[in-house]
Amino acid sequence: MSHRAAPADPSRPVLVVGPTFLDVVMSGLSHATAPGEEQWVEDCALMPGGAANQAVALARLGLPTGLCTYLGADPAGRMVRDMLESEGIGLSGARTAPRQSVTVSLALDGDRAMTTCGCDAAPGLPAGAPAPAALVADLGAVRAGRETIARWRAEATPTAVFADAAWDPTGRWSADDLAPLDRVDVFTPNETEALHYTRAESAAEAARLLAERVPVVVVTRGPAGVIACDGGDLFVLPALEAPVVDTTGAGDAFTAGLVWARLHGLALRAAVSLASATAAATLGRPGGSLNAPTPAQVAALVRATPLPDGFSAEFLDLIADGATPDELTKT
Repeated sequence: MSHRAAPADPSRPVLVVGPTFLDVVMSGLSHATAPGEEQWVEDCALMPGGAANQAVALARLGLPTGLCTYLGADPAGRMVRDMLESEGIGLSGARTAPRQSVTVSLALDGDRAMTTCGCDAAPGLPAGAPAPAALVADLGAVRAGRETIARWRAEATPTAVFADAAWDPTGRWSADDLAPLDRVDVFTPNETEALHYTRAESAAEAARLLAERVPVVVVTRGPAGVIACDGGDLFVLPALEAPVVDTTGAGDAFTAGLVWARLHGLALRAAVSLASATAAATLGRPGGSLNAPTPAQVAALVRATPLPDGFSAEFLDLIADGATPDELTKT
């Protein structure tokens, strides 16, 4: 099944829906900190996290972006609001909560451990708002906004819906959780989620099963790359080789790159290639949204990196402003 979104339209923003956190990211740990131990590290960064990772990544890629979320009325919330506004993110869909949710992320051995205070709630979709070019949300938000999404998808230029799954702490992984897929164009579960929900034996089998319910499925597999399926074609794309300091926000950057590519009319392989490069561009420094790249930085990484088999650099033709590898060090 072929699925190509309309070219990016600056008059129609992308809307991101989800919880936002103040992320405190510690990097440079030599080991997991033991109870009672104080470990000093070489770097720390503060930035908006959660759904804000996707919003910032989209904005830095040049797409007009709005964020529907809760922001705290406390000092931490005001800090997050200021940082989001400085990125040019529209906050008309944001609602005020008493306290800002906060996550501490400890980066170690190419992964991270997180501790969070707050909640993962998000406001409902703004029912009276004009249809965005794309909606980025999880399946829970899609379920809650079914009627609004149906109206948006009935427009002359329908809203493209990009959805991911969420970890199921109950361990049930109920098929009912997938019911909102009938309102989704591109589904991006990670490998663990895809396997749990489909009961498949492999990520490829899971992708094919999910592609029976949604036009495009992209199963993310961390350093193993991705598996993408549009119903007819299925392909595996290895991850780009890139130094890994911190993986915080890499998956959100992947989604942002995928949205950018589809809104610019790229076919699936080129879109997934761009998404993979966008994610890889975030890995070399600590922090999530802080390291979201511009198109020029993504292009610089692609030109400076050996590309895996099957990678399509077709998107480079859409990036007018070139960049040198030095661009990759700029934030």
